[in-house]
Amino acid sequence: MEDRDALEEETYDAYDGRDAIIFLIDASVPMFKRPPVDDIDAAQTENDCPFVLAIKCAYNTLCSKIFTDPNDSVAIVLFGTKKTAPNDKYGVYTNTFLLQDLKNPDCEPITQLDDMLNKDGGMDEYMYAESNPQSISLADSLWLCSSIFSKHKSKTDKKQIFLFTNNDEPHSKFSAKQKQAERRIGDLQDGGVSIFLFPIGEEFNTTKVYQVGILFLFYLIVTVTMLNHVFIAMSHQELLESNDKGGILPGSMTTDELLLKICRKCQKKRTFASLVFNLDSNTKFGVRLYNLIRPAAQPKRVPLDKRTNEPVKSVTTKFNAETAETLLPSELIKYTTVCDEKIRLDKNDLASLKSKFPSGFTLLGFKPIGKLKLHLHLSPASFIYPDEDLVKGSRMIFGALMHRCKARGFAPLCVLKMTAAMKPRIVALLPHEEHDPNQAPLFGFHVIILPFRNDVRKFNYNELVESTTVLNDERKFVQQIWKADPNQIDAAKAVVKKLTSKVGYTPSDYLDPALRTKWNTLEGMALGRENIESVEDLVMPDIDAIDNRLGQRSTTFNDLVFPLGYQSQYVPSASKAKDPKNEAAVEEAAKNGWVDKMTVDVLKGYLSNQGIKGVAKMKKAECVEKIKLHLNLK
Repeated sequence: MEDRDALEEETYDAYDGRDAIIFLIDASVPMFKRPPVDDIDAAQTENDCPFVLAIKCAYNTLCSKIFTDPNDSVAIVLFGTKKTAPNDKYGVYTNTFLLQDLKNPDCEPITQLDDMLNKDGGMDEYMYAESNPQSISLADSLWLCSSIFSKHKSKTDKKQIFLFTNNDEPHSKFSAKQKQAERRIGDLQDGGVSIFLFPIGEEFNTTKVYQVGILFLFYLIVTVTMLNHVFIAMSHQELLESNDKGGILPGSMTTDELLLKICRKCQKKRTFASLVFNLDSNTKFGVRLYNLIRPAAQPKRVPLDKRTNEPVKSVTTKFNAETAETLLPSELIKYTTVCDEKIRLDKNDLASLKSKFPSGFTLLGFKPIGKLKLHLHLSPASFIYPDEDLVKGSRMIFGALMHRCKARGFAPLCVLKMTAAMKPRIVALLPHEEHDPNQAPLFGFHVIILPFRNDVRKFNYNELVESTTVLNDERKFVQQIWKADPNQIDAAKAVVKKLTSKVGYTPSDYLDPALRTKWNTLEGMALGRENIESVEDLVMPDIDAIDNRLGQRSTTFNDLVFPLGYQSQYVPSASKAKDPKNEAAVEEAAKNGWVDKMTVDVLKGYLSNQGIKGVAKMKKAECVEKIKLHLNLK
């Protein structure tokens, strides 16, 4: 799996695809009206006007891209406003204002939006909305967006326009301005620009002007897609929402809903590899390989010279341990271990081993899905999708293969080689069956890497489960593993059932506290903020909540499983913090004024011994205050 990780890192660094996004925000009178309080959900705490929601989305997108995609470009254009400013680069358009030009995320545009949202009167400068709807021209604002894209330095960026509005009919039907807007939308789409409408408000009617203007040119695309996906049941609306050329998304009422939809549109669907799928020696088709899960790694450290502050390049030189002579690359010998013996391999041997299978997928056969041991997990699964650009007709063959595998319950077994230099792996292809109602259905196979025999470790029960020495029927002493009786099994099931979350596990709900704290610190330093937001580690268990939920179930389980007087050989480190010997030390430290010098584990252990609840979520400062309050030292 080292080869896979190395290739993944190399592919990610070499990827040069960039996005150029323009936030086209309606700044007319309806966008500054706050929604009625009765229409807001009880769980919703924000009561911002639609214009503020759109600015918040732009602000959060800039803050995210400055770390994740610093080479992307973002601009903000307001239309339906009286605010104007001379612009020699693009010219002046009616009721249209360029708030921020198209450029890479930086501190200056983020600070400008932060002042608009948080400073008193920050929005007053931009609230000069045009009161006469007849003078607003959507075509002029789209013309400005076209000019911004045409003068952008990079011509290979993926161009997108995110349109935010709560007005479902900016122009009357069959009017001259509507025809101009439709013509301008068509010109942008012909130029490779994707337009996505983000309606604000649940009562937004998409059947009016915007649907005619934005979705009219997609009918041919939808028809072709339905023909190519002959085996996939896909609704018309799902195709429109999932189309990369643009579309209309469902209405939103909160910032979180808008940010979730923006995140899905901004997420780069990076192709990990374009490979050939070899059904036999004469039949081939193309597929694209995607990695659905990728770890969020911290930025690499760059060593600097302390005198010049320039990056330092490291050079590795290998020596002979016996003679201390420098070894050339041609003098190095590689080997592999087979049955505890080292077998020497030269470059020709390695090349011949790796050339036995061609790059891509090579079909070996089929196996019932129920016979696959998917619990033998090696790495996260990948996903393949037909690549019509690599081989014409790939989508039809791929769809037929997937349809028959689903119908008969079989999974293709293949040999996978990412590149000619990588080792071959045996993989199973599972057809995708799940369907999320909030997303378009996936059309492809999940690539499950199967282990070789050396990858499967032997499981020794004696190391994990207690056993006793008994005399068997052959008059020999053998180790008999302790087995749980039905009462113990029922008690364990009750504990697991009570502690199992009903909402399931969503990785996006649990942020990495170390990584998030690092980003918050860098963001605070760059923007000159005094207070940096702290990140709570949501993975740490809430001991008090667990105790309240279990009740007497944990006591019942312990009484049935562990006999009276049982001493475990594994002593958790947390028990040291709750040692009664530390209580006197904590109290003495609190009275002498240096209790804040003690570790958090010791402080929490003292509070737990004193019967104080809610200790698990306390920070060190809170523990110190709680101890002083408990000892009446304030």
